[in-house]
Formats: sequence, structure tokens, C-alpha cells
Amino acid sequence: MAYSGIILSLDLASNTGVGEGRPGAVPRLYDAELRRDGDDWEDTWSRAVGWIADRLYVERAAVEAGDLRIIVEAPIFVGKAGAKNANSELVTKGLWACITGFARARGVMVHRVHVSTVRAQFLGNGQMPGEAAKREARRVCRALGWNPPSLDAADAGALWWYGCNLWAPQSAPVVDPRVLKRRAA
Repeated sequence: MAYSGIILSLDLASNTGVGEGRPGAVPRLYDAELRRDGDDWEDTWSRAVGWIADRLYVERAAVEAGDLRIIVEAPIFVGKAGAKNANSELVTKGLWACITGFARARGVMVHRVHVSTVRAQFLGNGQMPGEAAKREARRVCRALGWNPPSLDAADAGALWWYGCNLWAPQSAPVVDPRVLKRRAA
């Protein structure tokens, strides 16, 4: 039997893109502002822990039943192409550690996947540059009838779709570029 629980997808950054829902349903796509102007790193990380604690509390029945899974973009490590400045990297990796560590401590399955893997399947091109890929992800999400409020939320939509495809493939919408281009037109 395929997974039918809640999938929570996270494109972790100062403005985190979030996708959540059950396979076969339309995901709720939104942004969570985890870093604010004037924050120390600890302010940002405490906001991240508070945010994931709140989400898991709201979904506590699903957490207790093992019916909530998190899929998150794997962090990009220093030295990789496109790596950001040290401050941004520290914030992003801190967010990743706080949120995934807290979720695992609560018994939630956390699965990380590289962004190029998701983009290869969702967009048909895993090597597309960041901003172009985010815009294309938004276009594909809209063609699927989803409404991402930002490019970060669109990335979370792609990640949510990937999780559905991984755990409940018969419930994941088909992403066929030929069909989606007609729908988006």
C-alpha cells in the first residue's frame, strides 16, 4: 500500500518555501519567514525550532501515527558551484540542522534530496540555473493547478511532488512538459 500520510516539503532559506499535503491532493504552498532584519543567528535558529515545533504540534496525531514525512533539499556545502557567502551558508545550514534535527528527535522521517535530482524529474533539467529553475518550477506548479505565492514556495511544490512520486507514485500528478505547456498557455 502506498503512503497516504502528510508530506511536508521544505526549501530551507531565510524565507523558507513550504509545501504540505497528502498525496493525490493539491498541496498547500506557502512561505515561512525564518530570518528577519536585525536577527542574530540564534534568533533565526530559535524561530526555526519554534516553527517546526508548532507544525509538528498541529499535526501531532499524524506525527504519533507515523503519518508525517519531511522531504528537504540537501544543503549545498562550501566549495560547490553557486555556494553563497559564509553568513548565508551558516544561516541555511543552521536552519537545516535545527529543523531536521528537531523533527528526527520527535520521530519524524526526514528525507533529504539534492535540488538537481528534483529539478531533473520535475523540470526535465537538473542543471538549470537557480533563478530560471525557480521560475520554471512556478510555471509547472501553476500548470498543475497549484498556486505558489513565491519562487521559494514553487521550489517547495517541486519538492513536494518529488516526495509524492517517491512514496506514493500512483497519486503523484504526471509532469509531462508537452501537456503542461499547453495547460499553462
